[in-house]
Amino acid sequence: MPAAKFIYDFPEKNADLFYASKFPCHDAVIYFENRGKKFLVMSDLEIDRAKREAKVDKILSLPVYAKRAEKKNKSYTIVDVLDEIFSEQRIKKLIVPGSSSFTLVYGLKRKGYKIEAGPQPFYPERFVKTPEEKRVILKTQHLVFQAIGLAENVLSKSQIRGNRIIYRGRPLTSEWLRQMINVFLLERDHIGADTIVACGMQSIDPHEIGSGPLKPHQSIIVDVFPKSMKTLYYADATRTFCKGRVPEALKKLYATVKEGQETGIKKIKAGINGRLVHESIQKLFAAHGYKTGEKGGRKQGFIHSTGHGIGLEVHEEPARIGPRDFTLKKGYIMSVEPGLYYAGIGGVRIEDLVYITTTGCQVLGHYPKKLEIR
Repeated sequence: MPAAKFIYDFPEKNADLFYASKFPCHDAVIYFENRGKKFLVMSDLEIDRAKREAKVDKILSLPVYAKRAEKKNKSYTIVDVLDEIFSEQRIKKLIVPGSSSFTLVYGLKRKGYKIEAGPQPFYPERFVKTPEEKRVILKTQHLVFQAIGLAENVLSKSQIRGNRIIYRGRPLTSEWLRQMINVFLLERDHIGADTIVACGMQSIDPHEIGSGPLKPHQSIIVDVFPKSMKTLYYADATRTFCKGRVPEALKKLYATVKEGQETGIKKIKAGINGRLVHESIQKLFAAHGYKTGEKGGRKQGFIHSTGHGIGLEVHEEPARIGPRDFTLKKGYIMSVEPGLYYAGIGGVRIEDLVYITTTGCQVLGHYPKKLEIR
């Protein structure tokens, strides 16, 4: 008897579950595939909406199975409910995501079910984007560039006073600029809570979101990666700015990162190993004298991968353009975001999304790559 795929999780948190069911929901739901058909088991609260919106073959009523389980055991658990469902469906073997609850898996095993861990992600086919998925990601990417444009516009309208950037009469901070970006996104049905606005020494930590006053004559990394509240798909882009006079060392660093990104984009196409793309950028950086390693007790240089997959997750693992082998395929959407980070100079990262084709890749959307803002 063939195994049934099974997920018990929150669709708005589990990308595989939403991908399979196309049903957004804040509560945990039961989803399984059996003999070529897709099933959702829903509470009375959500069952009618699921019948309208979910892309599955059949919706089952959770209270029906809960009542059966309660007749056998007044202190029944979700495992008892699942046993009622799977017994009716004549399911004895389950394939589950690696992220499944240990308690759940252990309980099902005690009921006699054979459990097998599925791949990561549970639906590897979601790496390859359909034309509709490409469209919704591109739409969000256009919004990302508008948000970056907002940041550049605020910096352009600001004045430099001493060691501060002043906007509308008060010091411009990472928090304030991030809030403006996030409000802009939220007003357009996108969530961007972890937007990065990192300046100076903070910019040399790639995932530092930034805090405190923004300073002139230093690098300011603006990295925007929101999720659409309608489609649940992400987009992602980064630009690096400098308000005021750009130090010569920062100019050279920026030019090198820009060249590195252009080199990577030229090499990306279906069938290439992402490791080779990453290594070509590493070699270019080294040739320009930018070494990667530990200095002053911290890692500096090119300290992260060139890119990652994106879709229903901002990082779709294990799709990477980085130090490990991973073959890129037609239809993948990947970020291309080399960066260099040095204490005393600052951090520079430039990021775009590309759609991979058989002959190369298509950059999704456009925003100028300009460091200096006067």
